[in-house]
Amino acid sequence: MKRVLLTLYSTSWGGAEESILSLARKLKKLNFDIYVLFISKYSVKFDFDKDIKIFRLKINPSLYKILAPYIVTFLCLKYKIKLVNLNWRFVYEESRFLRFFKIKSIATIRAILIDKNNAGEYKNTDAIIGISQAVIDRIKELGYKKPCYLIYNGIDLENFKLFHNYKKDPYKFFTLSRLVKWKRIDWAVLAAYNLRSEGIQIQLDIYGSGPEEENLKTLINKLKANEYIKIKGWIDKNDVQLSEYGIFLIPSFAEPFGKTVVENVIRGKVIVGTNYGGIPELLPNYKLLFERDDFDDFIIKIKLALKNYSEWEKEIIKRQPWFIKYFNMERVAKEYKKIYEIYI
Repeated sequence: MKRVLLTLYSTSWGGAEESILSLARKLKKLNFDIYVLFISKYSVKFDFDKDIKIFRLKINPSLYKILAPYIVTFLCLKYKIKLVNLNWRFVYEESRFLRFFKIKSIATIRAILIDKNNAGEYKNTDAIIGISQAVIDRIKELGYKKPCYLIYNGIDLENFKLFHNYKKDPYKFFTLSRLVKWKRIDWAVLAAYNLRSEGIQIQLDIYGSGPEEENLKTLINKLKANEYIKIKGWIDKNDVQLSEYGIFLIPSFAEPFGKTVVENVIRGKVIVGTNYGGIPELLPNYKLLFERDDFDDFIIKIKLALKNYSEWEKEIIKRQPWFIKYFNMERVAKEYKKIYEIYI
């Protein structure tokens, strides 16, 4: 059986963590012997088949940066692993010694990189997998010369509730993400405030947690918008509360893919998002995407969504069959399998 090690240093639980662990399960069904190295400072429980070996470490970033090349190489040698799929953080350190032992490494990039220092993280890898064409185009611009493969992400439909028979309220907006700067949730707050100021009785609920939470609370307090803008923290993706929202806002200025876009198209939510990164690849020819740095255009697209809500809902529903057929983890795992087999 072909052995593969998947690595991930996680700072907080989110879509990437779910995707990697779901991929591990699907690859196991495709007759790979899967090992997972999961490092974080927080506690998490894994509900895994015993045949998937998880190495769970709680190490702070500065220490892991020193230990990573030794830990990853040791695991590969001990368990006779010939391919490592690295994920996002500490890729340079994790891949540092692998080539000396003829162990191949592929890195999955789940972000749009900013500068050449980011790209240098991947110089020891044999290949890159990008979760959108925007991700691949950017790392090529930054000088990466080795093979790059496009594999769009997906969701695990076996564990995903569709909420088909629930009524949605178009005046109830929500966001669902880590609360980090590049997700630009402050734009959603400002948009809700502007719409309310014009007498449009919308409500915005913000789901997720992260370093921007306090800044968002300060902004909401400053705008005196606590009555209609709420920060609700983490929520399970299958919580029935999510059924009632009509419009999903994703104002991120550098969205590498848009897993929550996939989830909400499948649930029939009208999407208003940024016309940049991975989002326009998911929603080609969709007229509710605003120009990345144009806040006024964001407001215009939200108003358009409200004005013709039933038509936009029909537009989303037309796209659902393709999303269900293509953006699922079974397809993702099969594409990973093809690439893995090139390097094992």
